[in-house]
Amino acid sequence: MLKVTGPDLTAETSQRFFSKDQFETLEKLGSVFMPPMKGNPGALEAQAPLFLDFLLSVSPAKRQDLYRNGLDQLNAQAKQKFSQSFAQLSAAQAGEILKPLMVVRPWTEDWPADPLKDFVAEAHEDLRKATANSREWAEAAAKSGRRFNRGAQASGYYWKPIDPVVGD
Repeated sequence: MLKVTGPDLTAETSQRFFSKDQFETLEKLGSVFMPPMKGNPGALEAQAPLFLDFLLSVSPAKRQDLYRNGLDQLNAQAKQKFSQSFAQLSAAQAGEILKPLMVVRPWTEDWPADPLKDFVAEAHEDLRKATANSREWAEAAAKSGRRFNRGAQASGYYWKPIDPVVGD
């Protein structure tokens, strides 16, 4: 029997969905939203922007448009306010643009009505999930001996909620 190795372990992932400027903006968002902390890799180290580039290439058109338009608008705001692309901004400058766009969502499905705020909320959530579910994050946790845990009284195991709406 031949040992099979997954393609993501033997080949480099290539960016192909976003334009160069859009992808660089997504990378900057990743570095601002999910920097390396407490021994965990950040979004860039976990290759979250590359994963989202792949994911969005096979996503519905509405979601693709949300991301493309959102990244373009962030670039336009950066050029208007700082005369440089969003990817070239310092973390403080990026924060000046992003802070007014960050919104509190009282419920996980309460997305903002404003398209740019909606994009920022979804990109923030997607970058966090992609980073925390990456191979790099799992390897860092394994090296440090940490386990997944949702608080002092949690068992550390995932659970599947019961959905009473699902029929046979």
